[in-house]
Amino acid sequence: MTEAAQAPAPPELEISPPDDKWRADFHGLLHIGALSGSFEWLGHRIVLHTLRSDETLLIASLIKEWESTIGSTTAYATAMCALAVDQIDSTPLPSPLGDDGTPDQWARERFAYAQRWFPPTIDMIYTQYLALEKRVQEVLAEMGKASARGAGLNGNSGEPNPEGS
Repeated sequence: MTEAAQAPAPPELEISPPDDKWRADFHGLLHIGALSGSFEWLGHRIVLHTLRSDETLLIASLIKEWESTIGSTTAYATAMCALAVDQIDSTPLPSPLGDDGTPDQWARERFAYAQRWFPPTIDMIYTQYLALEKRVQEVLAEMGKASARGAGLNGNSGEPNPEGS
């Protein structure tokens, strides 16, 4: 493949530092894995966040129509991007103005909006989301190492470290 035919590298994802709320007793678990980031792509600033379990489960209901079809992968990527994106060019993604009685209406409106994006936009947002998820795994690994050191454990054995560190 020639130099001109190679795809450009994806833009750099600027990741916000993890919030210290994860340290709180009991409720801290609600924040472990929560990261946000932003990137500039073709003149647009896109802000996204890692999805919570409830958001991931909403995706299943959003894409039900495309289950077992050739469009299921596209539907999944589009829904995932729709729920992960917080803002584009400092403008929040659409959300319902009123309460229509369904708790997932906000997700349906975002999904409907994202369905208007062309594949290159979905691909770029999805790529950046995967980079954000990769960073979550790196942060969790570091947190685990720090936690093990702080608890005085010697590696994975669960035995106290004789040096006390």
